[in-house]
Amino acid sequence: MIGEPVGRLILRFKPPLKADLKKILKILDMDSKRFFLKLLKSYICREHVSYDDNADWNKILRLAEIHSVQAILFIAVNRLEKKPPIYDQLRKYGFSAMQTAALQEIGVREIIKAFHENQIEHTFVKGYVLRNYYPDKKVRSMGDIDILINVYDREKCHNVMLALGFHYEEADYNQYVWSYEKGVLHVEVHTALVYENLFHDYDYISYFREKVRNRKNIGGSTYALSVEDHFIFLMVHIARHFYNAGIGVRMILDIVVYLQTFGRTMDISYIKNELKRIQLGDFSNIIFYICKKYFNSEIDCVPVPEDDLDLIMDYIISHGVFGYYEKDYMGIRYKRDGKRGPRLLLEKIFPSAEFLSKNYPWFRSGKKYMLPYAWIRRWIYNLTNESKRSKIKNKLSSVLNDDDDVIHHMKILKTAGLK
Repeated sequence: MIGEPVGRLILRFKPPLKADLKKILKILDMDSKRFFLKLLKSYICREHVSYDDNADWNKILRLAEIHSVQAILFIAVNRLEKKPPIYDQLRKYGFSAMQTAALQEIGVREIIKAFHENQIEHTFVKGYVLRNYYPDKKVRSMGDIDILINVYDREKCHNVMLALGFHYEEADYNQYVWSYEKGVLHVEVHTALVYENLFHDYDYISYFREKVRNRKNIGGSTYALSVEDHFIFLMVHIARHFYNAGIGVRMILDIVVYLQTFGRTMDISYIKNELKRIQLGDFSNIIFYICKKYFNSEIDCVPVPEDDLDLIMDYIISHGVFGYYEKDYMGIRYKRDGKRGPRLLLEKIFPSAEFLSKNYPWFRSGKKYMLPYAWIRRWIYNLTNESKRSKIKNKLSSVLNDDDDVIHHMKILKTAGLK
């Protein structure tokens, strides 16, 4: 597994089962977390950090794994005056990251060429753009490559992706996001930047639809959001992940390098006003303060009370790249809006027409009179598919589990200004 490309490792990521949680909890002590952050800072900020003879390097390696920053950690420890015992493992991760990045770049260039030839307007967002702002873009791992297209180009784009040899992952179908895979490339093709309004009852869908209209052509059929609008989108994306289950250190590093690259040239006043307008002023201030306190980011922000900061930082570091580790993340998603017990169970067994039309290509029409047929078809598919049966078991367990993780998550959301 160590020798696999980092992108493949991320694609194969599965949250741990409940039986593993106590074991994981034991390894993530506070000293390891602090030194882990120091090592990441030494890379991002090009600062010297001294070798720590008392560091538990196995715990630090584990933190790097659950946050998908192994290659970054490799460069950081490579600069130490003494090589740690995990050095050989990290070196494998570093070389794998370079291999994966090279293969991904070749694959993306093929996609861009094909999109140009077929006049498919497209915009790259998130990881594929952000990696260019790191000291070495090869170390910023990417689980997905996200591309935004116009909705009327969906079928043409689909045919182009198939012609390029990509496998369409129908099991991951979403009305707004279609997934394709080939080798180390996992591509998500979106027809909307935001397609659900999760928090504060704000219309983020319409807000970003307007932002997409204002994107600029940067050559051929390739477009780009403005530096400011992409940054605002990233903050909403981070807030969405935080709301759903949590975020990891890598998302914080993305904001750090963005501020390093554009902090003195982009319109910070516009960004802060827009974040306040879309009701993310308090949340974004917390993210800014984390970037400033732990990674020396140059941005004005209001200090966060130490108790609140410690609570949020421990939550970020403890739960991995997307907040899945050490908690019942599915239970959080299901129950955060107050749904419990039989009502929630019935909702999962008999989903709405809206849910089915968004998540199953064979139910795109969304006709309500077809619901009984759709339910039966979905039951048969899920019960006869081995991987689906396993997921159903985990989901049912999440529905029926106690609510401790949900209660704690809601406390974190309130502290972070998202509830």
